[in-house]
Amino acid sequence: MPGYRLRGAVRSEDGAIGDPLVDEVLSAADAKEAVRLANSRSLTIEDDTINALWLVDAGGTLLWSLRRADRDS
Repeated sequence: MPGYRLRGAVRSEDGAIGDPLVDEVLSAADAKEAVRLANSRSLTIEDDTINALWLVDAGGTLLWSLRRADRDS
């Protein structure tokens, strides 16, 4: 299975994203499944300071991103 990386960091008010505080490998059969896993995982990250999440494939291509404020509104 291809590896995908779910990352999360603090996004400041000026839009700058800090160093990743979450860096997890997700194993999924394809990108669609990886996005589904990232969406479900985003609900269980306990560090409330993390407000930006994104998913990349093995080549570093961005597949999905989420600002937690968007999800919570």
